[in-house]
Amino acid sequence: MILTDAEYQFLARQERGHLSTIGPDGSPQVKPLGFAWNDDLETIDITGFGMVGSAKYRNVQATPSVAFVVDEVTAPTAEGAHFLEIRGLAETATHVPADPHFDAELIRIRPLRVIAYNVGPDQPGLHARNVT
Repeated sequence: MILTDAEYQFLARQERGHLSTIGPDGSPQVKPLGFAWNDDLETIDITGFGMVGSAKYRNVQATPSVAFVVDEVTAPTAEGAHFLEIRGLAETATHVPADPHFDAELIRIRPLRVIAYNVGPDQPGLHARNVT
């Protein structure tokens, strides 16, 4: 299992995340977007419309190293800050979209490192680990 129960529950209640890719000139590019956790493959799947024409799609094809972050703030203190960062390798793939407005093409992230901060009551503070 790649994510702990607390990490999975935190990810499941988030609607948006931020994907960081590497552009053609080597600079980072960050985009807010929707996502889904793929239980079967244990990956982050990013779908949408106009995917093939997007910079993030082209960036992933050229340089697959990415970081994906979801976060929330529940109080104006350190204890109220929560985030999950998943670093990994992304690939482009196709699927049958559930929404007819979305493209068949998607970005799929295979986690290599998980960094969590205050993601659940049983996992307070900062925790980082590599995924095998």
